[in-house]
Amino acid sequence: MHGFAQEAVTDQVADTFVRKIDDRVLDQIPTLAADPMLPEVLHGSTRSQWRSFVTNLTSEHQFALPGPAADLARSLARRGADLGVLLKVYRAAQHSVFEFFTEVTDTLDASAPPRDEVLKYMWSRAEQWMNDSVEALIETFYEERQQLIEGALLRRTRLVEDILRGSATNVDQASNELSHPLAHWQSAFIAWTASPDAADATDRVLDIANRVARELGAPRPLTVMAGSRDLWFWVATPTRPELASIAHLDSTLDTWQIRLSAGSPSPGVQGFRTGHAEAKAAQRISLDAVIPRPVTAFADVELLCLVADSPAMTQRMVLREIGGLCGADKNLAQLRDTVLAYFSNSLNVEATADQLFVHKNTVRYRLTRAEKILGHPLSNRATKVDLALRYVALFGPPKP
Repeated sequence: MHGFAQEAVTDQVADTFVRKIDDRVLDQIPTLAADPMLPEVLHGSTRSQWRSFVTNLTSEHQFALPGPAADLARSLARRGADLGVLLKVYRAAQHSVFEFFTEVTDTLDASAPPRDEVLKYMWSRAEQWMNDSVEALIETFYEERQQLIEGALLRRTRLVEDILRGSATNVDQASNELSHPLAHWQSAFIAWTASPDAADATDRVLDIANRVARELGAPRPLTVMAGSRDLWFWVATPTRPELASIAHLDSTLDTWQIRLSAGSPSPGVQGFRTGHAEAKAAQRISLDAVIPRPVTAFADVELLCLVADSPAMTQRMVLREIGGLCGADKNLAQLRDTVLAYFSNSLNVEATADQLFVHKNTVRYRLTRAEKILGHPLSNRATKVDLALRYVALFGPPKP
């Protein structure tokens, strides 16, 4: 058992456990799987519970609820979920935990204790741990819910939810209650921490929201803490803002391990809704990306959002359209970056050169090389080539 406990805390075993447990949980609770952020919070909870459990497996039972597990309860409470969702998570997990332990004991050789004794010991400890977890999490869930009920935060959150659902809204009254001019141009964002262990996650995402508002010329954003690690916020401006102005926040976002997704600015209550929907779609792309960017704007990944539910077909399209540019070679990566910048700058060579900090003749040379590899001018099938390049920039070259 000591040997198993030492091996079980390694990343390889922990990853296997998390994948087995969470796959069942997400399969049985579709509403959990449909949320862009909750699966990430669930993974952090399951991993922390597993490591805490196996660390105590060979000693007297001493339960302590890990922080990421409490974050899952708080996130569900903040999203208005019923307590039953949290309880269903642990009911679904119980079955997979028992299957996992059965698989572990099946690998024991003749020198080990009897398998049924080992399984009985591990399962009894796991059952005790999960029972203690559920009791502690119920308390955490209701404490968080009570804070929401007693505070103005709940009223604001419910009003925002009503607007997002499309309920009839008195714009002037809602603007006064939210201290947010809904008739102005609305820029919707989602900020979240990439690290589940960040102790000051809430303070950091709120700081980023305030910085974004200042960059766009707004006094303050409207914020809703949607979970333990993710913040929804809107910035209102009298005229259409230029989102490119937030690009220099990239270094801060990287340092703080925060990611940001942005919807397209649109005016009024309709813009408030559509911008948020686009920010959520861009967030999902960022969470799935192999090479995530600090900021993911919906305008840059809109086509990827539309094909996100057909990954196999998308990969075949990428290989068909830009297969010759898909290698891992640095020179090919340079060509891809140049062509993508060229498309992003409306096929303007000078603007592309300025963006890449190279001479315009260098840009022309790279574009010519890319056309030679593709076998046709870039103006041909430009939409599909652009989509394929954006896919590789986020997810890496697909395997043939």
